[in-house]
Amino acid sequence: MDFGAMLDDSFTYAKKGVCERGTRWLLLIMSMIIFPLILGYMVRIYRGEKPAPEPGEWWTTFVDGLKLLLVQIVYLLPVILLVILAFVPMISTLISSGALSEDFGSMSDSQSERWLGSHPEFLSAAGIMIVLLLLAILLAIIISVFSYLGVVLYARTRSISEAFNFSAILARIRRIGWINYIIALLVITIIGFIFSMILNIFSFIPVVGDIVEIIAMVILYVPFLLFSARFSALVYDAGEEISVPVAGQSDLIPINL
Repeated sequence: MDFGAMLDDSFTYAKKGVCERGTRWLLLIMSMIIFPLILGYMVRIYRGEKPAPEPGEWWTTFVDGLKLLLVQIVYLLPVILLVILAFVPMISTLISSGALSEDFGSMSDSQSERWLGSHPEFLSAAGIMIVLLLLAILLAIIISVFSYLGVVLYARTRSISEAFNFSAILARIRRIGWINYIIALLVITIIGFIFSMILNIFSFIPVVGDIVEIIAMVILYVPFLLFSARFSALVYDAGEEISVPVAGQSDLIPINL
């Protein structure tokens, strides 16, 4: 995989998508208010439309966005449930021990230590919470491996069930190459982190920092979404099968990229 070419393609795609027509940029910013519309627009990019499509067909775009949202929720649901489960023992312990009625602010350090020492169940609850949260992080990483291509597979097939066709996703990852695929995930994750850091920088501006950050996010988030969606489509396409004719045969033999 030529990551340099893919990043350049994605950047050019996003730049032309928002800069060639200011009305398109404005419509996409407005689509973020009714967020299934911007999700539906991303579905069109996942499908490989190039150049960036014109916003329109609003009802179809809205429905596609709702379906993509459903796919994302289903993928995230196990992580959400595990995180909720992680806090159940601690909340239960807080209620049963009467900790919610204690004024720890007025206690000295020694008094707080004695109180905690008389309630060893807190250590057990905290241990369970930490273990489950670590498991949630691990599960989120595993799920992201499948969901990253799963959303594109949904867009290409127009079938929600295909977003969870794990055998097809694994087959495509093998054609891409596991090392290439992991690098692609790391690249887009790092870019997303840098993008977030850039937005956070605006918040340090005295007095108007928060306002400037919000304005910058509204303006820049659309091109970032175009960039990331295009990059996802290119990663997906890197796992396409191609067919070439074999001498003396009329049939085409599939070859993995």
